Amino acid sequence: MRLNPLRKQLNQALLIALSLCLSPSAWSEVEHRFSGFATLGVVASDNEDIGFRRDLTQDEGARNNDLYWATDSLIGVQWHTRFSHKFDTTVQVVARDRFKNDFEKSLEWAFIRYRPVDGLDIRLGRLGSDIFMLSEYRQVGYAFQWVRPPLEFYSWLALYHFDGIDINKRFDLSNGTLNIKAYYGNTRADFPTNYNEEGVDIDFNPAGVSFKLEWGNWRGRYTYSSVSINNNILEPLTDGLYQVQSVWADAKAYADSINSEGKTMEYHEVGLGYDNNVWWAQTEYTELTSDSGSFVNSSYFYFTLGRRFGPVSLYAIAGSVKPEEDYRNVTGPEGLPPLYAQQIQPLVEGTQETLNGSYLDQQCRGLGVRWDFASRKALKFQVENYEMDKNGTNLWVNYENKDFTEDQSSTVISLTMDVLF
Repeated sequence: MRLNPLRKQLNQALLIALSLCLSPSAWSEVEHRFSGFATLGVVASDNEDIGFRRDLTQDEGARNNDLYWATDSLIGVQWHTRFSHKFDTTVQVVARDRFKNDFEKSLEWAFIRYRPVDGLDIRLGRLGSDIFMLSEYRQVGYAFQWVRPPLEFYSWLALYHFDGIDINKRFDLSNGTLNIKAYYGNTRADFPTNYNEEGVDIDFNPAGVSFKLEWGNWRGRYTYSSVSINNNILEPLTDGLYQVQSVWADAKAYADSINSEGKTMEYHEVGLGYDNNVWWAQTEYTELTSDSGSFVNSSYFYFTLGRRFGPVSLYAIAGSVKPEEDYRNVTGPEGLPPLYAQQIQPLVEGTQETLNGSYLDQQCRGLGVRWDFASRKALKFQVENYEMDKNGTNLWVNYENKDFTEDQSSTVISLTMDVLF
C-alpha cells in the first residue's frame, strides 16, 4: 500500500527521534513498564434481520437471539519506556474484531513524547484520537462503567488513531487543571458496506483543538475537529455517473456530491462529567457537518447516571443519533429504452445507497450493573432497547441488504468481564 506523503515524513521523523532516545550515551537509566487489558464478552440481540455491532469497523454482529462473542471481546498490551523526565515512548497493540483485520490496524499507539518543560507535552507518531471524552481509552473496558461506550455516540465516530503530532499544554488552576491540545495527522480506515464486498478505504487527515477542564468533581471539554478526505472512496460509482450524464441529467450533480476527494467533515463536541465516588453522571453532544454527499449531517447525544454501592455500581443510559437532513430518494431518467434503463438502474440504486449510507436515526434506553469483584477485575451486565427509523439502521449489519418498510427495534443483552494486567 502506498504511503501518504505526510505519513511517510512522520514515520521518518519518528525513527530519527527514537534513535536519539535509544542512544546509550544520553540515558544511563531506562525504565520499562509492561501492562495490558482484556475484555471477554457475549452479546445477544433479538432482531432477526440486522446484527448488533460495537462500531462501523465490524462487519458481523449479534442477531436472532444467538450469543455472539466477537463484538466486545479484545485483548491489548502496552509497552511504556521512560528514558528521562523529558522523553518517553509508548506502544500499544489491540487485537479485536475488525473488517479487514491486520497488524497495522491493531497497532493503536506508537509514539514518542517530549516534555521540554513541565506542563507541555509534544507527541509524535501513532496517537490515540483524543476527539471525545473516551477516545484514548475507549477500548479499555475496565476504565468505564458500561459494557461499551454508548453506541449512538461512539459507533459511527470510529476514529481510533492517526499518524501525526499533538501538543498539549496544561495550566494548573487553584482547584483544578485546564489542558489545551492541538493535533494534526493522517490515517486510513476500511469500512464494510452493504453494496460492496471490498468495503470502502478512506484516507483522511484529522486536525483540531480541544479544551479539557477538571475542577473538583467535575470534568468538561470542548473539541473542534476537521477531517479532510484525500481520496474518492467510491470512484467506480462516480466514474459510472459521469459516463451517463448525457442521458441522465442529474448524474453529474450526484457524482460531484458523492465524490469525497477534497471534502471535509467537521465535529463540534461538548462533554460534561461529574463523579464524587458515590454518584456519577456523564453526557456528550456532537454535531457533524460535511460538504460531501456521502456523509449526512447529524447530531449525536448520550446521557448516563449511576450510583455506587461499594463494589457494585448501578447505572442508566440513554442515547440518540438524529439526521439533520431528509432521507434522499433518487429517481433515474425517464423515457429511456428498456435496455438502457436496465443498464442505468444499478447506478441509480448505488447512488441512493451512497447518499443514505450514513443516514442514522435511532435512540436507546438501557440499564446496567458493574461489580468490581476483585482487584482490577469487573463483571458487567447491561440491557438496552433500541428503536430505529426504517431508513436509519446503518449502525447495524444489514445482512440481506433489506429495504425496510417498518421501523425496527431490538433488545440487546450483554455480559462482559474486564481485566487489567
